[in-house]
Amino acid sequence: MKTLVLTILALLAANLASFAVVDLGSAAAHTPYDAYMRPVKQVLGSLSGSTATMDRVDALMAQGRNFRYSFTTPYEAALPSVTAQVHAGDCKAKALWLCDQLGDQNVRFVVGKMHANSKLSHAWVMWQNNGRWFVLDCTNTSRPIAADSLRPTDYVPLFSWSKNGVYRHTTGLQMVAAIAGKHSSPVASNTER
Repeated sequence: MKTLVLTILALLAANLASFAVVDLGSAAAHTPYDAYMRPVKQVLGSLSGSTATMDRVDALMAQGRNFRYSFTTPYEAALPSVTAQVHAGDCKAKALWLCDQLGDQNVRFVVGKMHANSKLSHAWVMWQNNGRWFVLDCTNTSRPIAADSLRPTDYVPLFSWSKNGVYRHTTGLQMVAAIAGKHSSPVASNTER
C-alpha cells in the first residue's frame, strides 16, 4: 500500500512538473527596443486569423534552420522578403521570417536570453498550439520546443511583441539582473592562492 501511494505521488509530481508556468509577461507601454521594432510591428500587424498546424511549423522550422546565419544590424530585423531571398539572416531576421510565414496572429516575437547567463540577447518566436506554448528558434533548432518543458534559465523572455501588444517579462528581467549582479567580480584571479 505504501508503495502504491508513493508511486501515485511520484506520478502526480511528474505531471505537475510538465505544466510549468510559461511567462507571457504583462502589457507594457514601451521597451528599450521600440526604436528598432518597425519591421516587427509591420509584420505582426499584417498577420491574419489563420492558425498554423504543427506539421506546417515543423516544415518551416526545418526550412529556417537551413538558412545561413548572417548577422545584419545589431537591433533591427531584416524584412522577411529579404531573409527569404538570400536564404540567410540572424536570429531576429529568422524569427521575423518565421512569424510572417506562419501567418498566425497568436505568435509572439521575443527578445531575451537563450540562457539566463548569456551575454548577448537572442530572438525567437513563441507560438500557441492547442493551448500549449512552444518556443520556435530556427536559428538553433529545427523542431519546436514545448515552453513548459524548459528549465527556467533557458529561453528567458525579456520583451515580446504580438499583433495586439507589447509585453514586459518581469521574471526574466529580474533573473538576468540577478545573474549579471553575481558576475560583477571575477570568479578567480591570478593573485589568489
